[in-house]
Amino acid sequence: MKKIVMFSFTLLLCVVAWTQTSPAGRKNHFVQSSTPETKPFSASEWAIIRTLSPLPALPVDATNQYRDSPAAVLLGQKLFFEPRLSGPIQAGTPQEGQLGAIGEAGKIACRNCHMPESKWLFDTRSNARSSNNGGSIPNATALGSQWMPRNASSIVNTVFYVSRSGAHWRENDGYSDSEWFDAQSEPEGPPVQNGSRLQLAHVIFDHYRADYNRTFPEFPLDPALADYKRFPATGSPYTDKANWDALSAADKEIVNRVLANYGKAIEAYLRKLVSRNAPFDRYVAGKHDAISADARQGLNLFIGKAGCVRCHSGPLLSDDDFHVIGLKIDTKLSPHADASEPGRSANQALICDPATAGGDFSVNGHFSDDPGTKRNSDFCSQKIPAGLWRTKGLRQVAETAPYFRSGQAATLDDVIEFYDRGGDPEGTFQGGPKEIQPLHLSTGEKRQLKEFLKALTGDPVPAQYLRDLHNK
Repeated sequence: MKKIVMFSFTLLLCVVAWTQTSPAGRKNHFVQSSTPETKPFSASEWAIIRTLSPLPALPVDATNQYRDSPAAVLLGQKLFFEPRLSGPIQAGTPQEGQLGAIGEAGKIACRNCHMPESKWLFDTRSNARSSNNGGSIPNATALGSQWMPRNASSIVNTVFYVSRSGAHWRENDGYSDSEWFDAQSEPEGPPVQNGSRLQLAHVIFDHYRADYNRTFPEFPLDPALADYKRFPATGSPYTDKANWDALSAADKEIVNRVLANYGKAIEAYLRKLVSRNAPFDRYVAGKHDAISADARQGLNLFIGKAGCVRCHSGPLLSDDDFHVIGLKIDTKLSPHADASEPGRSANQALICDPATAGGDFSVNGHFSDDPGTKRNSDFCSQKIPAGLWRTKGLRQVAETAPYFRSGQAATLDDVIEFYDRGGDPEGTFQGGPKEIQPLHLSTGEKRQLKEFLKALTGDPVPAQYLRDLHNK
């Protein structure tokens, strides 16, 4: 399981160049100052706008029967803050934000890349002392056990990523097909926490046994996990592989069940990390002055001339699909980014071949609570080209810089400029052809579009879910 970054994402502000005619067929009239305002939106334009708000009820994930269990939420919250799941630190210095010395273990929890103190649970620690004066961008990519090639961005509202088929693709490259499969990969990802599934099973057995058995009464922890000779302290298909390979098939099943249930508890916790009631939501609900005149002009651009809504659709402002936007990775701005990453195509084997993941953790595997689901459609038989990356949702986007999967855009202005020029030249990125073209926005229109994006920031996550409750 080649895990690269914890809940990482890329900002895919997929704006395809349209003509000056809006989706409703009306010619747009744009102003360069905050007044006067354009004429009111037409009925057909309001029909589009209403598809963008409000956020719906939480999606149902039938593959995780514990998704809304209060016990699972609490256990997931505890484990989110649990550093003992991590293995030895491999790179980084205190000046770069590393949490311990090289070789130290038990220092990195999920919360260290998805930081509650950031408000939106994204990374503000890694390389935070950098300054972008022609050099690298602070927090461009995350520092786990090693430097990772991707930005660790907000996990708030990520539960709403659901495709038209009903699939729950995770990460900005579609790394896995459920929240619980995705979450379980972090502890044993070498660049992330660098632990192992045997280590995880022991931490849960030693420190969370009562919590776990209360949460998963159908699958109580096997008392044999106390036997370190039978179940070594570390081991997985990726690290300390000899220890893992030496286990019997039955013992691998015991450990894999704990790993899968760990992921299901984390998913239950993630379902509480929700932000609603953005100014834009209040505007759509009828409060006309909830957003500024410039933000309303920006909305006009978003659904019209700029064409953002073609990819940033639905209440999450994402079509939950994968596109080629033509981003050339800039390692001057993001030194640890990796231009060779192929995106979506890299993960097909992980999802479709149990041997790759060391267990059948897909939604159709036996750890799933709905193994007969058809939500992945024909994914496993598709030929997936290189260069496809997910359309990023845009809620709270104004407060979660830097942007793109590489973190190489320091500001929203940088992002808007990228799309306005139509991305980078063909041949400088993987895949293609790219799906965007120049937009030819004026300076005033760029400002207005930015004002609309700022209106997508909602209420903070309830404070009770940002507390460190892990068992000492």
